[in-house]
Amino acid sequence: MKQTIDLLYNLQTLDDEIYDLVSDEEAIPQARLDQEAEVRGIEGKLKALKQESLDLAKRRKEKEVETDALGQKRTKFQSQLVQVKSNREYDALQHEIAGLAGQISDFEDAILEILERSEVISRQIAEEERSLKAANERLTQELALLDQKEEKLRGEIAAKSASRAKLIEGMDASLLVRYERIRDVKDGLAVATVQKGACGGCFRRIPPQEMQILRRNDRIMSCEGCGRILIWREEDARGAGEPGGEGQPGNQGR
Repeated sequence: MKQTIDLLYNLQTLDDEIYDLVSDEEAIPQARLDQEAEVRGIEGKLKALKQESLDLAKRRKEKEVETDALGQKRTKFQSQLVQVKSNREYDALQHEIAGLAGQISDFEDAILEILERSEVISRQIAEEERSLKAANERLTQELALLDQKEEKLRGEIAAKSASRAKLIEGMDASLLVRYERIRDVKDGLAVATVQKGACGGCFRRIPPQEMQILRRNDRIMSCEGCGRILIWREEDARGAGEPGGEGQPGNQGR
């Protein structure tokens, strides 16, 4: 029976290791997305800056066309000044010319603002392009490391899965079914060791009489609190209430 109990313990330990490895493997796709997020963020910012640069260029062109049209109109009115016959017509033309000059000045100021903003955008675009290049280089390195990690994890999972298959070859079928059933409903923890006088799965205190039976390791026992298979291991059981040493970390459910 001691051999069967040891087998159960080893099976639980192996399943815990496989679970951790699989969890690490399943986390890799998200890790890839997280690594790519920086690049996507810079690309998005760069795209917005380039679009703003295009919009500014379009606005500048529109302002220049409007300024040119106003300038031509002002030139036309100025040429008419020598042709007017009365002071009233002369004053009216001067008023129109002054108004056009004011509009032209406003448009020139707007063009200057656009040019200044375009220079700022150009510098930002150059800076973001440098950042994107560096981020892509980092991404390439990080993805390569993740690929290596994934390959390593898959190899370890395969090796431990093979060890598991070998471990359960001679295991009693009904006991294996029991183990798997408990594991399914108890967050992966089917076998709990005694921890400081309590079940390592649910932390229920174990009565002295039950403890004596567990110590003998001559039968498969279940925790009356959580239903997990409960086993005694000297190195785990030491601690409060147990002579001979300090307590060890207990089995934890997921």
